[in-house]
Amino acid sequence: MLVFGNYIWKKRNHSKIFILQGEESFVIENSRKLKYKKGHPFSVINSFVKSEEGEKAGFISYNLSRFVENFPVGDDDLNLPDAVLITLKKEEKENFEELIRSQRFFERNNREEHEKVKLAKDVFEEGKNEFMEGVRYVRRKIFDGDVYQVNIARRISFELPPCDKHQIFSLFLRYFFAQKVGYPAFFDFSSELGFIVASGSPELFLEKKGKKIRSCPIKGTRRLFSISDVERVSAELMSDEKERAENLMIVDMVRNDLGKICYPGKVEVKRLFDVEVYSTLVHLVSEVEGELMKQDLDDILSATFPPASVTGAPKKSAMEIIEIVERKRRGPYCGAIAYFDEDNNFTMSVAIRIFLIKGKKIFYWTGCGITYDSDPLREYEESLTKSVAFAKALGFEI
Repeated sequence: MLVFGNYIWKKRNHSKIFILQGEESFVIENSRKLKYKKGHPFSVINSFVKSEEGEKAGFISYNLSRFVENFPVGDDDLNLPDAVLITLKKEEKENFEELIRSQRFFERNNREEHEKVKLAKDVFEEGKNEFMEGVRYVRRKIFDGDVYQVNIARRISFELPPCDKHQIFSLFLRYFFAQKVGYPAFFDFSSELGFIVASGSPELFLEKKGKKIRSCPIKGTRRLFSISDVERVSAELMSDEKERAENLMIVDMVRNDLGKICYPGKVEVKRLFDVEVYSTLVHLVSEVEGELMKQDLDDILSATFPPASVTGAPKKSAMEIIEIVERKRRGPYCGAIAYFDEDNNFTMSVAIRIFLIKGKKIFYWTGCGITYDSDPLREYEESLTKSVAFAKALGFEI
């Protein structure tokens, strides 16, 4: 089962799976693993996307940031591929929301015996002190003039109770219904590669249609306890100078990134400080659009990856600090989840609000953008806010 955005593929007959590990790549076809190409990761990804007919979908790991800039990196304990893409057939694609609302599909994936993958509530509170110390470390680096803003995250992991694929997909569906977003994703590579990755991302990293490219960075979050609070919470967020300054900083980074691949004078801010409302939170969102001068995927990724909103400013300094604070490599988290159509236009979400299942463990990440004005406790509480929907999917409130 694969999901991206409003598409779902229940079958993937005769698909090829592309696997990238550093500069090496492989293709699984007809249960055989074959060597593909060797080279710079973005060039190899571009080669696969252009050479294969039909649609493709998958993820590009944040860990490929080590090929964008040279800096010491943390421990890669997850040991996952740097990118995985799968070929898909257009005729096997269905409308995700229409399908999950059909009674037969819903009942099959939400039977009582599949109903809850339950875990202890306190798992979301693990690492509180370490995260708050990370905020203080970033603030010291900002005070020293090394950086202006850094997005740091904490990884939560716990043992997965015995469950089958239906239960895991049911968990993903509950996650989606707890907070509907524009870029839900579910990739089940358990049979071929031993893991499942899913996302409840509301954030557009890149969308390419012909020569047009756009990005919608999110910076600024408030928890929403009740729909009746929307107006008040939105006004609070809009008037928060720290949140607006952080959003503007990331918008400038996105403009700069797109400026490397777009015609001079053809990058513009379409929206600034828009409020987007979701069931459990409110976000501050902006939109930047450009006209591409360089249209190859490797050029686009080299200019923009990893996303500005999940790194910081300046990007290289922020990425160096991320490795120090987080210690463990992020893997798919904060990379990109991608869908390519038959013409190789694409939509990529920022791989946030993801959960990963590997072996008997489930991993979940939550993070925040840190500036000098950040309060460690408030940033920790924001990290909890971004976990509310996933906690609901697991059957409890935080």
